[in-house]
Amino acid sequence: MGLIRWILSLAILTMWCALIGTGLYVAMYEPADETPSAQAIVVLGGNPATDGVLRGESEQRLERAVALYEQGAAPLLVLTGGGDQPVAPVMAEAARAAGVPEEAILIETASRSTLQNALFTSDFADLDKAEPIIIVTQRYHLPRAWASFRWAGFQVVHRSAADPAGEFTINRQLLAETVKWPLNILRAAAASVAMVADTPRENYLKYLE
Repeated sequence: MGLIRWILSLAILTMWCALIGTGLYVAMYEPADETPSAQAIVVLGGNPATDGVLRGESEQRLERAVALYEQGAAPLLVLTGGGDQPVAPVMAEAARAAGVPEEAILIETASRSTLQNALFTSDFADLDKAEPIIIVTQRYHLPRAWASFRWAGFQVVHRSAADPAGEFTINRQLLAETVKWPLNILRAAAASVAMVADTPRENYLKYLE
């Protein structure tokens, strides 16, 4: 019983830290004065495009990424987001319509979580983990996304919010981060152990969803 209480206490503490830390990050976030330079801009898929049209967070993230591309921040867009109805191909179509050339777009459609976004992005041969990347997502998601991409091996990860302005509010997404953070930590730790043990990736990928 003592061990169970210790584990529960640690989980609750982690959730409180996630809520407070993410909340402070959201409240204090300010865009960089200068656009960072990187090898690629990585756009994390948000809500699905069920009818083939981008809406909500996915639309905001792509618009921010295209703006960064047009500013010369990076020569490549990496669009990541899978699931039953992958959003990455829809983002790619919207990017092409916005003037991004086909050769500047990479698409990843297998990921179902932020950890998988990071892991599958690291598989692209066109990307060098030692070179900077820029990740684009909502403010509440940026800290966990940054940690996930660092876990996947990227050494320099710049962050750019798709919603750089706005008042701080405790909403559903922010509260969800309090649960997702400890799960992220546990899943990443277990996957790291599996990697060290040379466990085939297909044996642990489902636990990263």
